[in-house]
Amino acid sequence: MKGKFFANVVLVVGVLAVCFAALEAFTRLYLDDGLLYELEMWKYAREVKERDYNPEIGHRHRANAHAQLMNVDVRTDENGFRTPSIPLQAPPGVARIAFVGDSVTMGWGVAEQETFARQVLDTLKKQGRKVDGFNLGVGNWNTRQELGAYKAYGAKFKPDIIALVYFINDGEPMPTYTETSWLSLHSAAWVVLNYRIDSLLRSFSEAPDWKKYYRDLYNPDADGWKKTREALAGFATLAKDSGVKLIVFHIPELHELKPYPFQDVTNKVRGVVEGTGTPFYDLLPIVENMEPSTLWVTVPDPHPNGKAEIAFAKGMLPPIVEALDNLCKTEQKGC
Repeated sequence: MKGKFFANVVLVVGVLAVCFAALEAFTRLYLDDGLLYELEMWKYAREVKERDYNPEIGHRHRANAHAQLMNVDVRTDENGFRTPSIPLQAPPGVARIAFVGDSVTMGWGVAEQETFARQVLDTLKKQGRKVDGFNLGVGNWNTRQELGAYKAYGAKFKPDIIALVYFINDGEPMPTYTETSWLSLHSAAWVVLNYRIDSLLRSFSEAPDWKKYYRDLYNPDADGWKKTREALAGFATLAKDSGVKLIVFHIPELHELKPYPFQDVTNKVRGVVEGTGTPFYDLLPIVENMEPSTLWVTVPDPHPNGKAEIAFAKGMLPPIVEALDNLCKTEQKGC
């Protein structure tokens, strides 16, 4: 009797293992087309990100990482930056620009040469400017994490200009980090299944209002917004103390552009930034007359695509050129 029971258990386990193996193979061979959002984010977390136990940072890019994400190459240098390697000290006469932000700055879904950080640097070099720089953009960072990462990894490169790129979700509180299960780390099928079940459950529950979610981040008593205000002030103080020009660029949320549903939020952020004496440039006017979906990486993923990156790079150039002109006059850099 016991032998029969044991045989049945082995049979059930074997059948389940075969079914799961078949599901895993189906997911990797047929569902994974290089653009499935949940799988690409999973690959990003596995192959490019790593934990950073500094409580002000939480996670970062690995050094010398390489992955194919959203059908484009994502590489990091020895510092985890998504830009070509640069020396610790800029050569004489070279002005250094640090681009700091989240996945929008990192350039999720676009090739490295298409990112606005790279386009700005390449355009300036083509104009004959002596510049270099680095892209300290990492997915799922908020402004507090960006400040912590800049202090830990960016400041030692002594940039002359910090282009801090602000997106509406930068007002989110610090993410939580829990132990990841073996299946979540190793199984593509498990990741897709979990994501689809979660989406199904959400469809049967009260539909979340994404606009309300973003706006609620900026309630006066919201902890994330409080920490964001402190981080913006921290960037301003750090820049002033180190003699660095800080410029804040606002990237609009690309679902709806005209009328833009979050102008009140932008105004709040502008007020905080300008209150520190830092210039704030809203890049919404650059794209507001464009069809929003033409600016997305994919229809379900509204990160800026190549077209949007070109537009944002053009919007960033004038204030950066102005800062370079001042550096050229006062320090003979960036001429």
